[in-house]
Amino acid sequence: MSDQDDTPLGRSLRIIELLATAREGLSLTEIATATGLVVTTVHRQLAMLVGVGVVRKANARNFVVGERMLRIAALISGGDDVTASAEPVLRELVDRFGETAFLAKLDGTHVQLMVAALPDANGQAYAQPGRDMPLYAAASGKILLALQDEEFIARYLKLKRHAYTPNTKTDEAAIRADIATARARHIAICDNEFDPGILSYASPVLDPITGHSYAMAIFGLADRFGKVNAATVETHLINAAQNLSRRLRAR
Repeated sequence: MSDQDDTPLGRSLRIIELLATAREGLSLTEIATATGLVVTTVHRQLAMLVGVGVVRKANARNFVVGERMLRIAALISGGDDVTASAEPVLRELVDRFGETAFLAKLDGTHVQLMVAALPDANGQAYAQPGRDMPLYAAASGKILLALQDEEFIARYLKLKRHAYTPNTKTDEAAIRADIATARARHIAICDNEFDPGILSYASPVLDPITGHSYAMAIFGLADRFGKVNAATVETHLINAAQNLSRRLRAR
């Protein structure tokens, strides 16, 4: 054990590292035994760590890593843990509808696609991670815009807007109406507004640990995807988004 490891900060880090390997948590005595610290020292360190949210009581006996520590770990990962959790959920959507599904996040004033699940059939519409999309035209963008506060929205609506298709809504009143609808229904729709001939749906995903929000979307050629009952698509998409939120809390 180094001298630095026996400082108050070093002892705290030893406890955090230990708890990070014990998903079910450890008792005060178990922590003391594993770290080689006396019980009174562990008790003092735990009280401090619980006070700042890095450790929490799982039950009357055990301590576990707290949400603040999980939030730090998620931020360090840069979203890698989010995409890993999203992949099976997106795959279920693809298998159900035979169309492309993806998860996206807000990147400044644009939508950034993070991970996509692609159908196996030919003639489908695809999207690749890293592609930027506008907040006012894409379904995923509408959802992300609806999740922002009024200050962000007002600032964003001062920016120049481009009509990608004849159906693109560039009028502020129309965009605000889409925001209101997305907030009320937890669904946004883009029907030939961004990519010509493409119909897309999006629903919000909240990461309960970091507080970050994402958009889960599914899209396909309007001539084909438009024949699928919209209520069915929306119900499955909202359920998938909620499923991902649960996965993110449990990770």
